[in-house]
Amino acid sequence: MKKLILAFGVLLLLMSACTLQAPSSNMGDAQTPFGVNPTLEGTATLTEVAPTATSTVSPTSTLTASASSTPTPDFSPTPTLVYNPAGEVVAPILLYFHIADGDSASRYYVSPENFRAQMAYLRDQNYTTITISELTVVLINGGELPARPVVITFDDGDASIYENAFPIMQEMGFVGVVYLTGNRLYSDGFLTPEQLAEMTAAGWQVGSQGMTHQDLTTQHENLRYELLQSRLDFEDALGVRVTTFAYPYGTMDGAIADKLQEFGYYSAVGLGESSKHTWGSLYYLSRIEVQGIFSIDDFTDLLP
Repeated sequence: MKKLILAFGVLLLLMSACTLQAPSSNMGDAQTPFGVNPTLEGTATLTEVAPTATSTVSPTSTLTASASSTPTPDFSPTPTLVYNPAGEVVAPILLYFHIADGDSASRYYVSPENFRAQMAYLRDQNYTTITISELTVVLINGGELPARPVVITFDDGDASIYENAFPIMQEMGFVGVVYLTGNRLYSDGFLTPEQLAEMTAAGWQVGSQGMTHQDLTTQHENLRYELLQSRLDFEDALGVRVTTFAYPYGTMDGAIADKLQEFGYYSAVGLGESSKHTWGSLYYLSRIEVQGIFSIDDFTDLLP
């Protein structure tokens, strides 16, 4: 009888330990910036919910995305879904800044005319937009994604994103991800909380780019303010969860990635040329910049 009780106790202990975890350190190390690997535990739901007034949030590894939280856009073809095993996803993440007429030689200004042509190309080639949260969920847990997924992101929160990019993307049935800087939230020329509310209601995602848009590798003493306070401020102002971060200027190090995990972020994006993302790159997902000087042929060359 004692042996039976002991065996039963061991079985219970083993069962309690069988929780889903993020990849161990021997997976994806070759693509892990600065040796950083996500160490996530427990469960969470990446849906847009009211913010929690707390300064200590632990990221988790079992993530789910609620389809009911994304309203149907103006144009909504039904994409073919393909199962992706956990650990690797191929999806270009495109990066824009201003969608406005400006200096024709500026890399940061894509004209509305060119932007429309690029979005029309994606639509005609059967690309389907997803958010960073949807990408992260499948990267960690595995799951279905459209056959040709693409993530369209915007940095700095310029007002032209709402004025020019948003209506074009609505027309195409696309959603995007906008990364905001905390001290610009109520500034002229930048997205307002009201505009952002309309965009998130249409299925867009909001991420943080810090409070002051500084190179964080030189601001370690301010990481709590830059990373955590910006997230809490955005959640309080917008009523949505903020779980993704964009590194200003694409610069980061291991200390910053560690703090992102500690402060409740599930992913972060930087700069790069690859459309392949792995467990090891969760905190430095590669984004491909679309420059204002690009022709449509240059744009198509960015895609896998």
